[in-house]
Amino acid sequence: MSLPSSPGVAADDAIDDAVEVLKVPDFRRLWAANGFRYAAVEVASFALPVTALLLLHARPLTMSLIFVCSRAGFLTIGLPAGVWIDRMRKKPVLICADIVYAAAFASVPIAYFLGVLAVPQLVAVALVVSLAGVFFDVAHSSVLPYVLPRRRVADGNARLQSSETAIQAVSPSIAGVVTQGVAAPLLYCFAAIGHLVSLLLLRRIQPQGDIARGPAEAEQKFGREIADGIRFLFRQPLLRLLLNQAALNNVGAGILLSMLPIFLLKEIGVATWLYGLLSTLGAVAGFATSLLAPRLRRRFGEIRMTLVFSGLAPFAVLAAPLAGVFRQAAVPLIAVAEVLIGIAIVGRAVSTAGLRARVTPDAYMGRVTAAYSVVIQGATPLGALVGGLIAGYWSTGTALWVGGSVMALPLILLLLSPLRRHRTLPAEWEV
Repeated sequence: MSLPSSPGVAADDAIDDAVEVLKVPDFRRLWAANGFRYAAVEVASFALPVTALLLLHARPLTMSLIFVCSRAGFLTIGLPAGVWIDRMRKKPVLICADIVYAAAFASVPIAYFLGVLAVPQLVAVALVVSLAGVFFDVAHSSVLPYVLPRRRVADGNARLQSSETAIQAVSPSIAGVVTQGVAAPLLYCFAAIGHLVSLLLLRRIQPQGDIARGPAEAEQKFGREIADGIRFLFRQPLLRLLLNQAALNNVGAGILLSMLPIFLLKEIGVATWLYGLLSTLGAVAGFATSLLAPRLRRRFGEIRMTLVFSGLAPFAVLAAPLAGVFRQAAVPLIAVAEVLIGIAIVGRAVSTAGLRARVTPDAYMGRVTAAYSVVIQGATPLGALVGGLIAGYWSTGTALWVGGSVMALPLILLLLSPLRRHRTLPAEWEV
């Protein structure tokens, strides 16, 4: 089934496998907008724990609450958002989400200048940004097949992944250095500007075939549409496997991500520039992997590469809990963990890039993306909450061990699945 081409492309067949996707005007604009948006998110993500821990002196359980709110969007409105976005044009959704992002981020430096910044505001900003992120992420995933032919979606995802990891490689270090002379809340000014630039770029894309559903199409009961998306997600073998893997991985990741800032900034007492540098190491490793992984995926097959990178994940996270035991070597151990985690996460993401689009019909794309995201995004705050409770009752070191152990489970699921016998995606699963 072919899709309408993007502006500047006469037809689907006009973009063959030899054409670089960045030469497609609409995808190039979408890619650039995603870059500014991702840079804004990275800077805000760095500023959040620094502001909460060092400026407002938040406790571990409070940090978990902030983290939960920052990932609560898909749990609260993810499923209905998928139906709404399937009924709507994707471009206006992306633009409106950018406006909400910019307003929420801008409120932090304003409150700081007025001397009224407090933890409840950070919780509120985290929640609002998370809700806007639901609409942006689902619409972004859903619009890609309207910008590129279906067979090039994997290449488009790989380019997006490469740029995101490149931005992630430099943003924390730059933000860490800046906080040596500038208060962390002021970093949110850049985050707000980044979303405004993203908005301007998104206004110029014209995804052909992306239209709102007519009244007759929208008459189907809302609940039935949600149920259809969930049913398709759990009945499709590949989607079900990827869902289970990602959910378990994100529970463990939620524990680690929520506890590492507390462990490093509070317990070990590393400087903010070193905290940013450690994050950069993982991003650099991820960026290098994103450049190499697409070639490996084409040569060895996406299923085989998924096995390899999923197998690396348990070993990648082992260094993090070890840092809680050998505290004198905590910084180098965390550095090793960051590098290996960057390789494992990005490698798996690139190896599976485009698989969901290849097995999901267009009419279900928004709902399946939303249902998928509800589970995997909801798993992360669940892990963060578990991590906060474990750290409060026992210690952050214990929480790091639990997080690492949970992240070993996805490999077991993959080894027990019938996919382990395949090199590439079985043809009968494609739409």
